[in-house]
Amino acid sequence: MKDNKNNIEVKKLNDYFIRYFFGLEGDEDLLLSFINAVMIDSNFATFVSVEIINPFNLSEKANNKESIVDLKAVTEDGTIVIIEIQTYSTKNFFERTLYYWSKNYSNVLKKGEDYPELKPVISINLIDDILFDKTDNRMHTCYLLKEKNSNKILTDHIQLHYVEIPKFDKDADIKTELKNWILFLKSNKEEDMSQLLKEDTIFEKAMKKYNYFTDNKDLLNEYDKREAYLFYQSSLMRGSRKDGFEEGIKEGVEKGKLEGLKEGIIEGMEKGIKERNYSIAKNLKKSGLDIKFISENTGLPIEEIEKL
Repeated sequence: MKDNKNNIEVKKLNDYFIRYFFGLEGDEDLLLSFINAVMIDSNFATFVSVEIINPFNLSEKANNKESIVDLKAVTEDGTIVIIEIQTYSTKNFFERTLYYWSKNYSNVLKKGEDYPELKPVISINLIDDILFDKTDNRMHTCYLLKEKNSNKILTDHIQLHYVEIPKFDKDADIKTELKNWILFLKSNKEEDMSQLLKEDTIFEKAMKKYNYFTDNKDLLNEYDKREAYLFYQSSLMRGSRKDGFEEGIKEGVEKGKLEGLKEGIIEGMEKGIKERNYSIAKNLKKSGLDIKFISENTGLPIEEIEKL
């Protein structure tokens, strides 16, 4: 990307980068532009200003925990906007987003206040995975609380937005504003960035902020730690369960009885997870990450990792 001194590229869909990019005080215009892009794509009214409730600090450390809410902001009319980025979908993902919505909605009321003080809460979920039917090409869907037959909206206090990043292409059926932001988050190609500069001046600031991140060793170090953790979790989700289940089925069938099948599945999953951990640890070690960090995230002893 232009003006990137170290010629380093980072995945902008990393949640640590997202918190830095949209959550730094003084850069609310970037967050506002993105939120409004989501609103425009759903034919909702846009906002004039936004205040970040949980701002990013340049000394902030990446943590090895599953993110709850990456960003939380409030608009000029008191509407709460929560943004979460996920690299993969998890079991009960929809229930989880609804729970976080409800938690933020109920927290609006302070002690002694009545229900009229409640404000709308908008949940925006960026998912680098397929959530819905692959044959459904819509990459941005929004869920509201409606009456079953008349389709009448009960209240405007709930909006649950899901943006499935893998469904994006330049012909995606979304409006220009959101299309530009998804292209920025998904691509590092020079030609794409040049096109975005022609579309909206906000991307000049966006690219400068990206370049600052890639030139900052401390931020990159925390980014690498978070990326390693996300890689590890994603590998477990996508690989170990599948490998272990298939191996367990095979072992269980060989034992020829239901109890043996159950035991075989469990044994196979445990074996699959262990083998996957060794594979992940080997790759992380090759990337130059600290052995202690690898041990903490894979559960493997340091002495075994040193032998890899």
